[in-house]
Amino acid sequence: MPINKESSVSSHTTLLHLASLLRQRYARRPDFNLFTTLRGASDEVRLHSRFIAAMLDPQAHDLGHAPLQELLSHCGISDFSLEGVRVECERWNIDILVTNTRRQALFIENKINAGDQPEQLVRYHQQLQTSGYQEIHACYLSLDGGDPSANSLGDLRERSYASYTALGYYADMVPWLNNLLGRAALDPPLRESLAQYCQLILQLTGHDMNNDHLTALTETLLQGDNLQSAHDIRLAYDEALVNLHARLWRHLKTRIEQQHPAMAEQLHADSWKNTALDGYCRDYAERRRDSKYFGLYYRIPGYGEEACIGIEIEDAIYWGVYCCKDSDPKSYHAICKQLDEHGHAGSRNVYWPSYRYGQQPMTFRTPNADMLAVLSDPERFDALIATMADESAQLWNICRPL
Repeated sequence: MPINKESSVSSHTTLLHLASLLRQRYARRPDFNLFTTLRGASDEVRLHSRFIAAMLDPQAHDLGHAPLQELLSHCGISDFSLEGVRVECERWNIDILVTNTRRQALFIENKINAGDQPEQLVRYHQQLQTSGYQEIHACYLSLDGGDPSANSLGDLRERSYASYTALGYYADMVPWLNNLLGRAALDPPLRESLAQYCQLILQLTGHDMNNDHLTALTETLLQGDNLQSAHDIRLAYDEALVNLHARLWRHLKTRIEQQHPAMAEQLHADSWKNTALDGYCRDYAERRRDSKYFGLYYRIPGYGEEACIGIEIEDAIYWGVYCCKDSDPKSYHAICKQLDEHGHAGSRNVYWPSYRYGQQPMTFRTPNADMLAVLSDPERFDALIATMADESAQLWNICRPL
């Protein structure tokens, strides 16, 4: 029997129209949130790690050891002593470290957008062993609950007197926070802090639809053949994200060529090639192995071959100055000096003398509603491209030797 294409398109269009009407009816601006007011939503160290550490610390609130016990349960750890529990942030560069008097340790590597460093979890484990801890548990916390790179994880799964687990913010931390909300019912300041932090996590992971909106949309999908249309739309949505991802990279490269031709002439060979870009974006969306860490790179004259302005994607897109401290220390320190003399503010690690993420985390795997709004609005999309290109060019000019 031939397929009636006009009927199929009409069904999909009707469903999209109904979804749009429901969004207009139920969607509202996010409530005031103290966390995002004081810190960026993706600030791993100064926001997320500190808040989670405070909740794990039995001395920081009146919930006692319950938050720590519940997180240990999520990690599958059953024999962690609560005697002399101590919770610290950034000790030995570990995001969150929990120790006790029995020389047991749980360390949490917290990843919102930043990439893994070489042998990162292995190095933390070795540091704790050297410091006399005999039973060491590793937890890798990320937005999607995925594992770290094989290089970062090493052989931690096979080591004796150790354990490893990966937790996700939505899959694991939201239930943990909701459980704590129930325990904090009679403590208004703590209860409100937990509620606002939980809402922040829902926004970061793209699950911030309110219950009335979700219920109405679910009931709509259950009518007639709407579920079949929704299936088709979901496939098209995934394809649209791949197209938007590739479009962003192409528009960005064009903006740099048109507005910053001197930098454009220094395009590094490691940058994506136009014929391969769509494949890169598709592999990234499908989470294939080695599908991260591609982008645009522009050499900075006067330094080693590796020193460049980079615009790159890992879990989200970031941009800044790339120069490995270990392989080219002379260029690394010279670039840091240039940046510091110009008062440039940015994050810094051993690979990037300066880097930053966008105000909205630019991820094309699980974009939230705010990011989708930017990508689908031509003016805001163009403004985003201009910001990334112009800030990168400004860094390129700052770093060039006089």
